[in-house]
Formats: sequence, C-alpha cells, structure tokens
Amino acid sequence: MMQEMELSNHALTRMAQRNLSAEDVEYVIQFGYLVRSGGALHYFLRYDDIPKVDRKRVQRLEGTTVLMDRSGQFIITVYRNRRGLKVLRQKVKWEIEQRTLH
Repeated sequence: MMQEMELSNHALTRMAQRNLSAEDVEYVIQFGYLVRSGGALHYFLRYDDIPKVDRKRVQRLEGTTVLMDRSGQFIITVYRNRRGLKVLRQKVKWEIEQRTLH
C-alpha cells in the first residue's frame, strides 16, 4: 500500500520523531476511522478500530492520525492525539466552506 502513496519530507520527519514505521502508517490507513475535513483525509485509529487479535501488539498506535491530501495519494503528516477525533469533527467542512465563498 505504501508504494502507491508518496510521503512528504515533513511526514518522514514526523514519523521518525514519533517512532512510527511505514508499516504503522499503513496499519492506521487500513484500520483507522476516515474523516474528511479541511479539504483533506484524516485516518484516525481509535481503540475500537483495532482488531482484538492485534490490540496488545498495536495498542501504542491508538490516537495516531495520518493526514493525507484529498486524493489519498500523498501523506502530508502523521501525529498522535488520543482526543484528536473530537477536534477533527469540529473543523469546518472544506467543501461547505468553498461553496459559501463562491
């Protein structure tokens, strides 16, 4: 999956700072909850999204968010915030904002 996606230099730096591998990012994209907000895709990994057989192994990834462009081909950044889903849901929807500007 990661071969089809391009990583920004910023994403690579943040992955290194947060001790996240390409496999970790791929896992979040595969199992995370998708939120379309701010003209981008946010894959947020909730505890309930982690399959029971993987919970002990990948529990450290809970709260990880992968931010991608709206095409889903470019990873912009990666961060952790266990309360991040609440923040994502409060953002103004980019598409609605664009319609009101025109």
